[in-house]
Amino acid sequence: MGRADTYLEAYIERVRPAFENLDEETAHAVTSALLRFKFGLYGNAAAKAEAALARLEKEEAPAALKTALQILQRRANDLKASVLVSTDLPRFSEEDRPLLAMDLPAGEVEDEATYTLDNALLLLYAVGAIASPDDEQALDEHRGLPIQILTSYRKQLRF
Repeated sequence: MGRADTYLEAYIERVRPAFENLDEETAHAVTSALLRFKFGLYGNAAAKAEAALARLEKEEAPAALKTALQILQRRANDLKASVLVSTDLPRFSEEDRPLLAMDLPAGEVEDEATYTLDNALLLLYAVGAIASPDDEQALDEHRGLPIQILTSYRKQLRF
């Protein structure tokens, strides 16, 4: 297992307690939004994010998950509209930081929008891996997405 794999596994285990009781249907909607985004189905990804957000209104979940879905939804809508650079992405709060895969000092973040999106995608992947057993195979098949994201930060993450 590579260092990015080890980092990803440790991250998933670190946030597991926060998401292990999430409703499976909600977790499936989260995973569906993530995978549709990965495949470039931006309109569909935004709609799935909206569905997941609606489900989250009815259950207890850390606010970071809602923020991550809003980030994905905004970026998906921008990409669908051929907006190259998303500005004004929703921001994670200070309380969200313990649930993020990467908590880098501002001086080590080259592109704030990309960093924010990457943290959102990693959180959504972790939530799916933790709470959506029906998506386990699909997430395993697309494990390259979080690994690629983490590898792009290997210098800052020091692995």
